[in-house]
Amino acid sequence: MKARKMISILLVSVFLCCPAFNACGETAEPDYYRIGLEVAGLMDEMVDNEDYLSMFLNVDAFDEVRERVNTHDYDRPAAVYSISVNDPKSLLEEALRNDPESFRKWESLPPDLQDQLLVRFSLPALLNNADARAGAVYMAFFSAANAFVRNESLTGEEQSYYLYFFEKGAPILVTFSYHTASGRFLSVPGEYRNSPQDICAYLGLPGLELVPVQAAESAAASAGGLADFGIDPEEALGKMKRRIGETFPPSGGFGSDRYELFDITGDGCPELFKCVTWGSGMVRTDLVVYDPARDELYVLDGYNYDYLIDRVAEDRIVIIEKGPNGYNEPVTETYGTVKLENRKLVFIPDTKEP
Repeated sequence: MKARKMISILLVSVFLCCPAFNACGETAEPDYYRIGLEVAGLMDEMVDNEDYLSMFLNVDAFDEVRERVNTHDYDRPAAVYSISVNDPKSLLEEALRNDPESFRKWESLPPDLQDQLLVRFSLPALLNNADARAGAVYMAFFSAANAFVRNESLTGEEQSYYLYFFEKGAPILVTFSYHTASGRFLSVPGEYRNSPQDICAYLGLPGLELVPVQAAESAAASAGGLADFGIDPEEALGKMKRRIGETFPPSGGFGSDRYELFDITGDGCPELFKCVTWGSGMVRTDLVVYDPARDELYVLDGYNYDYLIDRVAEDRIVIIEKGPNGYNEPVTETYGTVKLENRKLVFIPDTKEP
């Protein structure tokens, strides 16, 4: 029997999501806001992990940059904008004007070759001018802290962009491509976060259009917030982490900081849902649910199956059962949800794709 999984520091956490469908069978719009926050959270983890960074650069030489760049509050953005490019050709020409020789070459090209350059147009590449102002040290660090997340709900043929500002640290630009979201830090002063005009002026790309974006309201909100039940969210998270530490062996309990809120007990107070990866050799990802009202922790452990959180949608939380792993059998993904039966978590598969 071959090993089920190999853990390596070079591996980056990947959330695999399947396209969502509405009641009419049409593909639902991806939740760009939340996917972008997953990318930002991964970048936050990268910056904090010296072992990871040391594979790309001398960490000691970048201590000041790390302190100034890291947000430590990636899940609470102060402002988020979607960025669109109304006239890619004009924007590219504006960027090329900074280099007269490149602009001369551009003007000399026949229209069909200009079109080929436009196909290769990349907003992140044009934004390198903004990063260059911060200096070579920052550019080197930004390159090491790039993050990539695969998400199969992203099916658009054209790239789209979200820019996340935080109360401190550097903003993060997330690019959404086909099945992939990628993030990079961007050197823009934080005090510009409430002024799209100032952001565009600083970037030197006046052809951009920035539109404020708000997080989509989740089903967890309709279940009532933790504060409505006199429960402090940060205190509840701390208790959940403590219970996880008591439940899982010392070698386990690692993974992303992502969690979801959803009321599975039916008392109106939402529970905290989180994935916990643990083990050595036979590594698995379990679903844990913490009930802050009763200080109870429930674990769904499928042994050779993983349980991944997909999303909170309407009146349920969507869970993916993935496996079996390590037995030379085809690995499949089954979508469904979970419920409590006799104080135990039970996976309920869907009869059709969600």
